[in-house]
Amino acid sequence: MTPPTQQLSCAPFVWPDREAAFYAEHLAASNYVERVGGRLLELLGPQQQLLDIGAGSGILGRHLLAPGGQWTVVEPNAFMRGSIQRLAAQTPRVGLSLHDGLWQELGALALAPAATVLCANIPVDDGQAQAFLQQVRPLATQTLIWNLPAQEGPRTYCLSGFLPPQLHRSDMTPGYQLTLAELADRWQPDQIHFTDWAFSTLFASPEAALMHFMEKLGALDGAAQGLLERHLQDHLQKVPGGWLASAPKRAASLIWQS
Repeated sequence: MTPPTQQLSCAPFVWPDREAAFYAEHLAASNYVERVGGRLLELLGPQQQLLDIGAGSGILGRHLLAPGGQWTVVEPNAFMRGSIQRLAAQTPRVGLSLHDGLWQELGALALAPAATVLCANIPVDDGQAQAFLQQVRPLATQTLIWNLPAQEGPRTYCLSGFLPPQLHRSDMTPGYQLTLAELADRWQPDQIHFTDWAFSTLFASPEAALMHFMEKLGALDGAAQGLLERHLQDHLQKVPGGWLASAPKRAASLIWQS
């Protein structure tokens, strides 16, 4: 999965490894695969042939693979590609073909079409949705899945939805609505399915949580820092092993059938 802050109309963005590692660790500890992956398996069944574009750490794509399936992956972040290789090594009889690249570079990769193409949380903004779909749809001989954020909340970094609007200061429009508005009628998906989940992070202490959010938010004046500290006091949950921050999410799975 490519980063929630990525804007693809400008220079392509590739995650720094430190941010990729944080996202991969805590996504794996969240209920994303259980909820979103489980729903896709109910809808489509295990996949024998999967082209996974912007695969992130690979946990969703691997969840959808049938035993002995062929998994072709495009992922620009080196840390994430390492995670994908480890997942494939732990999965019996999976055939992995791993490529370094962004969606804008798909033509140069000369990928063979696959029965199913998965695009997980690639936030193609600023007028690029149609161009993206024109690149990826011909690669799916049967099914194209494009997962996008559908919560009425921020779409910036992974825990921004844990914060109040006065702190995250982000647009709250569900991301999939922005994408659909850019697509011509003949490019609209055949189906849209919604799944609720939550991105959760366990911090060692309230102080560790405060440092994390201050780093993400950047320079705060005294009033904003006070608001952040009060919000953490009121909303961090004490659980075994630390302090939990959880951001509600909703996935829109846009599906095209050939």
